[in-house]
Amino acid sequence: MKNQENPSKKKPALKRVELEIEEEETEFGDIKCPKCGQKKVDSWTQQTRASDEPPTTFYKCRNCHYSWREYG
Repeated sequence: MKNQENPSKKKPALKRVELEIEEEETEFGDIKCPKCGQKKVDSWTQQTRASDEPPTTFYKCRNCHYSWREYG
């Protein structure tokens, strides 16, 4: 005999979770956008290759929105 689900039993509803992300003041350094020359550049690192390789640093200009990356 096959197991049959009882159609009167409803699956529990999923709980909606909202996360708030706090924005931090960014200290702008000596990184210059190669496209527009501005120093207002956001940067972050991400492990994009094997764990024994250095992480990749990504940059994005707040002025012209140009983005680029540097491999460690």
